[in-house]
Amino acid sequence: MSSYFTKINFLPCLDLQTELDNLIASNRVYWVNNEQICLNSTRINSEDFSEGAGSLTYDWSKKTTIIKENGKEDIYVPKRDTLLAEKDFKFLCSAFKDTLFEIIYMELQEHFELGRVRLMKSKPKSCLSWHYDFEKRLHYPIKTQEGCLMIINDEVKHLPRYEWFLTDTTTKHTAVNASKEERIHLVACVLGEK
Repeated sequence: MSSYFTKINFLPCLDLQTELDNLIASNRVYWVNNEQICLNSTRINSEDFSEGAGSLTYDWSKKTTIIKENGKEDIYVPKRDTLLAEKDFKFLCSAFKDTLFEIIYMELQEHFELGRVRLMKSKPKSCLSWHYDFEKRLHYPIKTQEGCLMIINDEVKHLPRYEWFLTDTTTKHTAVNASKEERIHLVACVLGEK
């Protein structure tokens, strides 16, 4: 059986937790919808680290709950006014200039064609839906602990802190945080290798 997880040894392993804590404390960035921060943007010199957070198709900030005739609730999420594509995210957001995140971003660009590069937070005792992505993803756990797992098809793996993994998320997968603390990964969409 081939693994859906490939460890990458040529990328730098830096303490991004301290850097992230400093950026949040200085109000340079904050969690969008309490779960994501996007390092890159579709526009040069952009300060909008929320542009790439969440879905590129749907605008979850405009989510509404609809009560059906039978009394059951349903959720409606409209499409974004302007649809975005992974390949459009080419520029590091200004909040990350002169930080360790810029060093990581530049190094990633040396080796990969990138889409969005995001910080993704999972709340304690939570699980993502069973889904697939259109491209592979690089994962770099910044904060993780026992009980934080990725499941791709039938392969279950804990990704250790400060190690890089190329994950084949083009097949069904999920992430589980069964711990009592938040989990934070840097996640980069890989459109190709250089």
